[in-house]
Amino acid sequence: MSKAPAVDYALKIIEFLARSNGEVGISDICNGLNINKNATSRVLDALMEQKWIYLSNVGQKKYRLTMKPFFVISKSIEKNNVVKISRPYLEQIHSVLGDSVYLGIKKDDKVLYELHFDSVKDVRINGCVGGEYPLHCSAPGKVLLSYGERSEIEKYFSSPITKRTEKTIATADAFFKEAEKIRENGYAIDDEEFAKGIVCISCPLFDSNGQTVAAVGISSLALYDDIDSLINEKYPMIKEAAYNISLSLGYKEEA
Repeated sequence: MSKAPAVDYALKIIEFLARSNGEVGISDICNGLNINKNATSRVLDALMEQKWIYLSNVGQKKYRLTMKPFFVISKSIEKNNVVKISRPYLEQIHSVLGDSVYLGIKKDDKVLYELHFDSVKDVRINGCVGGEYPLHCSAPGKVLLSYGERSEIEKYFSSPITKRTEKTIATADAFFKEAEKIRENGYAIDDEEFAKGIVCISCPLFDSNGQTVAAVGISSLALYDDIDSLINEKYPMIKEAAYNISLSLGYKEEA
């Protein structure tokens, strides 16, 4: 224990909440970290006051982290190699097309945007760094899920799936077929599966071990694009960018 035990407790509680998959109560924290209830309660009150956590279940006094820890950490996100390498390629695409362009990574059962360049068109899609989206019905999410292990897909679809539109894939069997197509094509599409009127295309980024570490893509509106125009006119740009970023990450294409 350091000379500032309250700080130690606060850091341990934040780490504990970050590792937890769901809501966490005071007793869970006390038992998991061996901290007495009074100290835990005081630290939780301070963290709530500073907006680091919130009560996700008021009746049972269950806590979750807010997005504040991410936003604090994101100030140094430029040190992240994938982000640093990807930025100029995505900026170039954005300057040419004016569409929403992004970099996303897998965070638990969501896609987390680490880079996002907003559309400059009159009618546009809102997005932001730190935004989280479902894996099964967003183009980057479908990429990240498809290039993972089969067991990951099975686990993901073992939980209730929200069918956001009539086109949303909502079963493991249907997604296995989609994943095979995604790996064969080298890209995933979102044809109004996340929301009506939004279309998207995304490609994987590979590291030196050939592992998929992120996805880059373009989002547009059905007002401006359909899937054919995304594939035929815009996919070549995002494909080339994804390939060059992967090479910069140490990826070696198989002969």
